[in-house]
Amino acid sequence: MLEISTSKSTKQFYVFYDEWTGAISNITTVLEHESSNPHIVTDSDIIEQIVKGHRNENDYIVSFDNDNNFDVVEKGSTLRLRSSEKSLCQLPRSRTIEWDIKVVVYAGNSKLVVEVNPEAIRKLSSMTFNKHIIVDDQNDLSLYIVKYNSPDYLVATINVDAQELLDTGNVIYDISNIRQHISLSDIGILTRRCFKNYYMEVFNNSLNIVQQSLVKNLSYLNRTCEQDLKYSHISITQHDDIVTFSTTLSSGELADIGLHEDKILLHATGNTPDQYYGSISLNIRDLKTKKQSKVKIQGKLSDYFLWHKKHKVIFSIKGTQT
Repeated sequence: MLEISTSKSTKQFYVFYDEWTGAISNITTVLEHESSNPHIVTDSDIIEQIVKGHRNENDYIVSFDNDNNFDVVEKGSTLRLRSSEKSLCQLPRSRTIEWDIKVVVYAGNSKLVVEVNPEAIRKLSSMTFNKHIIVDDQNDLSLYIVKYNSPDYLVATINVDAQELLDTGNVIYDISNIRQHISLSDIGILTRRCFKNYYMEVFNNSLNIVQQSLVKNLSYLNRTCEQDLKYSHISITQHDDIVTFSTTLSSGELADIGLHEDKILLHATGNTPDQYYGSISLNIRDLKTKKQSKVKIQGKLSDYFLWHKKHKVIFSIKGTQT
C-alpha cells in the first residue's frame, strides 16, 4: 500500500497566501519578487507533495496550528478567525457581490441585523460545513454606531457576540434607543475587520415576523450562488424553460450531506426574503439514481435568489441561457 510521507522536507519553501482566507496563492523555493500577499517559510512535506502534484493545494490553507503558529494546515472542522485589525474602518453603503459580513438596518421598527455569509466560512473550512469555530480575545466584532462619514460622532456601541454570530449565522438587535440621538437613515458603522468584505444597508421598512423567522433559521437558509463556483455538490443550469440539476456524487454521498428525503424545495425570492415568488421542487430520488433531475419553470434563474434549508449542500448556478 502506498503511503504519503508526512515527514519534514529537505527543501525550504516560501508559501504565499491570502491574509483573509488563508488560501495558498503561490509556492516558490526562492524569494525572487515582492508580493502583495504575505508568506511563511516552511520545510513541510505537505508543500513538497503539493508541488509534486501528490496533494491538492485547495485542500489546505495557511492558518494557526495547534500551537498558535502559522503553518500549512488541512481544511477541516476547526476554524480560527483572523485577528481583528487595529484600526477602525467604516462600512460602505453599497452592496458588494462578494461579502463576508453585512449589517442591515430596518428603520421601520428599529432593528439591526448582523449576518455572516456562509460562503465566507466555507472558504476556511471543508465543504461539509461541519465546523467548530475558535474565537478568542483577538476577534473583536464590535460595531460602533456613528453619524455617517463623521467618525468622531459616536452614538452607541454594539458588542457583537462573535461565537453566537458564527454559530447561528446572524444576530438581531433592537436599536430604538439610537433614534433619540440620530435618524437611522443617517447612521454609519465602524468596525475592526477580521473578515475582508463588509457592507451595510438601511431600509425604511420594518423587519417583519416572516423575515425574522427566515433570518433566525439561516442556520441555515442559504442562498445559492448567482455565479459559478469551482466546487459544488449540485450544479444548476437553465436552457429555455428547463432547469437541470446534476451531481457527480453517489447516492451515499448525497445522503451524507443531508439529502435523505425524496424531494426538497428551493425558494425563489427577490433581494429580501419577504419578496417571495415561489418554489422549485428538486427530485432527490432522480438525482441519486440518474445523477440528474429536470424541472420546467417560468422565468429566468438570474432574476431570483434561491434559498434552501440544507446547510451542508452547496449549489452552483452555472451561466444561465435563454
